[in-house]
Amino acid sequence: MKRIKALNGYQKVVLLVVLALAVVFSVLYPVTLSREGYLYEDTILVPSEENGSVVYSGKIRGEQARFTVSADKAVTYQYGGQTYGPYTAKEDPAAIPEGVDGGRQMTGVELRCGERVVFRGGVMTLGGEYVLYNEDGSTESIGVLGYYGDGAGMDPAAQEPTAAGILQVMAGPALTHKGVGLGWLCGMVLCVLTVCEILFANEIFRWELSLRIRRVEGAEPSEWEISRRYLVWTLFPILALVAFVLGLQ
Repeated sequence: MKRIKALNGYQKVVLLVVLALAVVFSVLYPVTLSREGYLYEDTILVPSEENGSVVYSGKIRGEQARFTVSADKAVTYQYGGQTYGPYTAKEDPAAIPEGVDGGRQMTGVELRCGERVVFRGGVMTLGGEYVLYNEDGSTESIGVLGYYGDGAGMDPAAQEPTAAGILQVMAGPALTHKGVGLGWLCGMVLCVLTVCEILFANEIFRWELSLRIRRVEGAEPSEWEISRRYLVWTLFPILALVAFVLGLQ
């Protein structure tokens, strides 16, 4: 307690900031890591069951979004006040484009929204993403999971989901979560180092000197050493915040 009372105003403010960072992110990380769902548009859509359907819901850019997958695999997408679908799909080997590399690994699919053909062609899974090839072999409408307006017949201005996103949620996407514990660990280490650098600045200074010279008990920090301390006290909390935030992505 005496050490804290002897600190100047800047040091006390930094300690409060570091404590706040540690507490806030120690709460955020368990919540984020435990929230598993479908990663779409860099947002976790959490699954639930409603009236025999599976619903993946969350907020995208501040608007409520939800995919509803019925028992017969029809998909409806709601974003804000708009509803898209229901989308239905059927396998059709004749839709696989000819002369395209990897054609044997593709599944021929025709995706419809009512009478409208949203996509017809070959579907290939690469690294958990659905890659779509038009029936004519072109890749103009490759559906990269999580981006709007990539599917044939889509309306990007209306925020209609991609054909790839629809097909993946229809098949039952692998659940994941955002965030990695390493970000929290790195942030906490930097917070602890900041506290030590503030509370034990003179002890650390003299210990470092003892590795090079003798009789360091009477050594006093120079202006350069004091400037270095303020730089560390400022930089470490900033790096901790960066580590915490990046770890939640």
